[in-house]
Formats: sequence, C-alpha cells, structure tokens
Amino acid sequence: MSFLPASFAPTLAYIVINMDPIAFHIGPIAVHWYGLAYVVAITIGMLVLLRWTRRQGIHDDQIWSLFLWAALGGLVGARLYFVIQQPNLVQDYLLNPIYIIAVWNGGLAFFGAIFGACLVLYFLAPRVGIDRWLVLDGGALFAAVGQIFGRFGNIVNGDILGNALSIVPIATPANVCPSSPCVSYVADPAFNPLAFVYTNPASFAPTHIPFLPAPLYEITANLVALAILWPLRYRLPKRLPGLFFVLYLALYSIGQFIVFFFRASEPTIWGTPLKQAQWTAIFTLLLCIPLLLLVLRTSRAWPFSAERPIPWPLPAGGLEAAYATALQDARAPQRRPAPARVTSSGVGPKAQPEAPIIEAPPWEPHRPTGGALRNQFGAS
Repeated sequence: MSFLPASFAPTLAYIVINMDPIAFHIGPIAVHWYGLAYVVAITIGMLVLLRWTRRQGIHDDQIWSLFLWAALGGLVGARLYFVIQQPNLVQDYLLNPIYIIAVWNGGLAFFGAIFGACLVLYFLAPRVGIDRWLVLDGGALFAAVGQIFGRFGNIVNGDILGNALSIVPIATPANVCPSSPCVSYVADPAFNPLAFVYTNPASFAPTHIPFLPAPLYEITANLVALAILWPLRYRLPKRLPGLFFVLYLALYSIGQFIVFFFRASEPTIWGTPLKQAQWTAIFTLLLCIPLLLLVLRTSRAWPFSAERPIPWPLPAGGLEAAYATALQDARAPQRRPAPARVTSSGVGPKAQPEAPIIEAPPWEPHRPTGGALRNQFGAS
C-alpha cells in the first residue's frame, strides 16, 4: 500500500551483488568477508569504548581483563540463540553438532550476543574494580557502535534476506558485475523500492531473485539508535550508571521489532504473524521496565573520573573500599596553607626556602601495566 501518488514514487531500482563470501585464502585457511566485518566492528567499537572508559577513570588493563570473556560470552550466546530459532534445528544442528559452531557460514543472533555478554559482564565487573551498571553502559556503547559495521558482512553473505519482490529469477544485464568481487547499481523502473540481487553461486541467497535490503534496514535502525544514544554516552552514566544500558536495550528492541516485518529469512512462530526475534524484542522491551526500576533503586553515582581514577590494583577491601575512600576524599574540606608570619622588618624569623615542586606526569590510562600501579611519579 502506498500513501503517495505513483508519480511521486521514487525509482530506486536494484543493486547487483556478485561477492564470494570468502575474501581470500591464507594457505588452507579461508578468510571470510563476514569475519573481516566483525574484526572492523570490534576494532572501532573498542576504540570508542576505551576513550569512554578513560573518561570514567578506568584503566585499560581493567577493560582488557573483561573484553575477552565478554566477547566469548557474546559469541556463544549469539550462535546458540541463532541455532535454537532455526526451523531445521534437529536435522541440521542437533544431528550434526559440528554445524552449531560453524559461525564462518554466517548465523549470529544479536539478541543472544547481548544476553551472553551481559551475563559475563555482570558477574565479572566487580572483580576488576568496575561497577556492574557502569560496565553494562560500556557494553551498550560498544554494541551500539560495532553492530553497524558487522551488518556489512551480512550484505556480502546474503544470509539476511528481506521479502522477495519476485518469485522467479530476473535477467540481470550481462555486462553488469560479470566477475567477483563486484557491486553495481542497475536502474529499472520495475523495481521500487530498492532491492538486492545476488548473482554469485557461492552466496547464501538464491541467485537472481530480488529481495528487500533487510541489512540496510538493520543498519538504519542502528544508526537512529546511535544518534539518540551518542549525545548521552557521558551524561547518563554520570547521573546514574545503568540508564544508558536500559535506553539502548529499549531502542534496540523497538528497532528489531520493526525491521523483522521486512525479513523473510526467519519463520513466524506460535501461529502469530510475528517472528521469534520480534517476540524476544517484546519481552526485552517489557524487561526494560523492571530493569529501570532496579537501576533507580540500586545504582549509585560513579565517583571516579580521569582526574580522579579508580585505584588499580584495588585496595584491600576491593571495590567497596575504593568507593568509600573516593567519597571520603570528596567530602574532605580542602586545606589551605597557613599564611606566613611576617615580622616588623618584613622578614619572617625562620624563613625557609620553598621546596621545588615536582609535578607528576599525567595519568596515562592507555598504557597497559600488567597489574602494576598506573601512576608513574617522577623521582624526587
């Protein structure tokens, strides 16, 4: 159904994608575009995250201690959640367990990555001296940035398909993308809106069938969420850690609920017009309500910053002792130096030369120390 006259409908035609999912080989090892997209996503996400954590007074060593475990939890969660929602679960996965770990063939559900990574972060955060809610805020920022780039791997693979715009293959021009890798735009007034047409036989998508560009819809939804979250990435955690995480979870759930109406690669379930990811989005959005109440009830202001970083390694007593010390220092009145006593001659009876002030170098949170003290003071 269109709400605009036909004369106003833009002709966007279709895009031919002739890309082998394998980018290149290193000996017997095949390097996939899907994997490269995730490497780019993780790299950019970590660069943004490290800049954010340094502003929070958190050392890089603390983040790297969490990252590997969180990445593993997210990968396992994403793959398992993808597997359990497949209609051919028994035949293709349970009877062939090797396919459960075959992530190189595509198939990661981001809701599963969120659940898996959040569980790891929640339980491990206090051990590395970070508040649980604050570390979830950081994880949300990492996800909001990184997932945009990860979707480009889905575009190459053709493993996320929108609704088909034709049930029969179309004839693409012979001179358009005759060899891989190639992506080309083809103007055709018969196709409106924009469509993806895959021509490489190694693609996961049926060749020469036009599909709605579901990965582009995913990227658009992620960009809208990031545009809302980006100005709040420092404000919300400063006011109350956990608010940023809840907002991200709500925005992502809304985006997924809408986008999956245009995705045809997943079946509907429970006799409803909704897919499993949409039901997950509904449950997750409802979960944001008690999560928000829990944040308002249990979260507390993070007292550390780049100017007053958290001591690392943690002092005796752990994170709670570091909190108590930071609050005590914040409440302690600043002592002013006593004025010098001056005699009638204008010279103090015991004038002492001022000791030279040796300034410590600035805190460098980006320099890994392997657990040593972060602040390196100059020799006196």
